[in-house]
Amino acid sequence: MPHRPLAALLAALVLALVACGGTDEQAGAPAVDQAAVLITRDCGEDVLVEKTEVEAGQSAMQALQRVADVETDAGGKFVTAVEGVQQDEGQKLAWLFYVNGEAAQKGAAEIKLQAGDVEWWDLHKWTAECAAVPVEAQ
Repeated sequence: MPHRPLAALLAALVLALVACGGTDEQAGAPAVDQAAVLITRDCGEDVLVEKTEVEAGQSAMQALQRVADVETDAGGKFVTAVEGVQQDEGQKLAWLFYVNGEAAQKGAAEIKLQAGDVEWWDLHKWTAECAAVPVEAQ
């Protein structure tokens, strides 16, 4: 029965790989084929929706709508409220979003999330950028 030691070794390797498979997730990174969405206000001071994994390959708008109650206008191109928290044009507050800590250069419907991306939405004054990006949003 020379195959038993080999079978035992393979079984041990499989168990070791399964046990270690979560290292990226434990470090706070999304799973290999996942992206994530984080929703805050006041430059990350108040978390409305904790960082939540979503499937990569979808638009940033689709991902946002999967993890939160979202209101839009302009044919679904602009986010006006998330989880009941409205933008306020009088106070110059708007829902702005970032991908991997960088301000988005396109609309949320035009950006396709890649594996490992973190989409961060934050309600803050559109006249000033946030001084820092939350660690969870990078």
